[in-house]
Amino acid sequence: MSSKKIHILGICGTFMGGLALIARELGYRVSGSDQNIYPPMSDLLEEQDIKIIKGYEKEKLPEADIYLIGNVISRGNESIEHILECNLPHTSGPAWLSDNVLKDREVIAVAGTHGKTTTTAMITHTLMGLGKDPGFLIAGRPKDFPVSARLGKDKIFIIEADEYDTAFFDKRAKLIHYQPEVLIINNLEFDHADIYSNLNEIQKQFHNLIRTMPSKASIVFPEEDKNILQTLEMGVWSKKISFNQKGVGLNSFERINADFSHLKFHINNNSEEIKWGLIGEHNARNAMVALLALEHFQIPLSDSIEKLSSFSGVSRRLEVMIDRAGLILFDDFAHHPTAIKETLRGLRARYKENRIIALIELRSNTMKSGFHDKSLTKATSEADLVFWKGENDVQLNKLIDGSPKKNNYLITSIDSFVKDFKNNIIQDKDVIVMMSNGNFDGLSGALKSNI
Repeated sequence: MSSKKIHILGICGTFMGGLALIARELGYRVSGSDQNIYPPMSDLLEEQDIKIIKGYEKEKLPEADIYLIGNVISRGNESIEHILECNLPHTSGPAWLSDNVLKDREVIAVAGTHGKTTTTAMITHTLMGLGKDPGFLIAGRPKDFPVSARLGKDKIFIIEADEYDTAFFDKRAKLIHYQPEVLIINNLEFDHADIYSNLNEIQKQFHNLIRTMPSKASIVFPEEDKNILQTLEMGVWSKKISFNQKGVGLNSFERINADFSHLKFHINNNSEEIKWGLIGEHNARNAMVALLALEHFQIPLSDSIEKLSSFSGVSRRLEVMIDRAGLILFDDFAHHPTAIKETLRGLRARYKENRIIALIELRSNTMKSGFHDKSLTKATSEADLVFWKGENDVQLNKLIDGSPKKNNYLITSIDSFVKDFKNNIIQDKDVIVMMSNGNFDGLSGALKSNI
């Protein structure tokens, strides 16, 4: 047990907050700073009695043996300037995790543009159901267990492996630090327009990781994803494990009902069915890679399926906020055209006769950049009504005007929208889904209180 003090800058981010929980388990005295203290991470940290300081003024910075710097922190930050001027010990979150936790573990790294959080939680839930005690770090709040990160006593450690940069002083992707025995690449598309200029730059970051993996390691991926295949063509020295969703071949799955809540998986000449509470093709793919990762550790498919069937999901992944009198309100983290499309397709398969209303906030740097504008209106084709919110009304009006369906509208004010939505728009049996990687200016709470 350590009596050393760690202070984390950017502690309310899901990754850095998870590190705080793990450091606490290792015996460190842990505190942190953030400009905005917000749930779910603030709630988790408070439950663990980890002190959070609001703001980065240097006079608020406590003494510590080492400072962990989140990638949200940039030069000019008062705390950073003080740390650098005084030559205080500091490192990035991923580097600290690698040096202090992962170097002696069998790491399952879950990467890709979409589905990382859910897949990481699926694997963790299944292993825990089988009586294992894995370590894990999930960038979200799982519904099936009370924390998003834990040290664990077993050798396996499951981590959500993000391609965003490590820190202001280390511009490599975070995932380069994780030394995986199993690397899952769910999918690969352009994202993070604030740090990457094109898809090829992201592919190079993934390949930088692949180049470090030993021959005994495995890479799990969908065989239909051309962007992943291009990345692997740069060179692979580990075992490749691919799958398809056609129900044919060694590793595949097929849906038994339309909304993917009943599936059949085929892995290494074994076949098993699952009935579960999740919907959507994207969740079927998430489950497939989770099962293949577990197969790497010789866990029988039948055992994995039995435990996975009780998986409840992750907060803000098609999370039901209201379900009364036939009216349903979902909150979802979708913030990319592909994720929006998959979410709406899953809802349409489940709610064939209902009117689906999509409320979408353009909040991520990539969405605000306009890079995906041509894809966005196509992504919402399954919705009957679409309402857009963002910072740039010019961009939003172009989206609305360019939509082939005249069912797109602008949200200019949350208060006025909620009032109009309640009085003039919603009908019995509507299915409403909010999609944003932020808090949508408090729309969730406003709708829950008023409709």
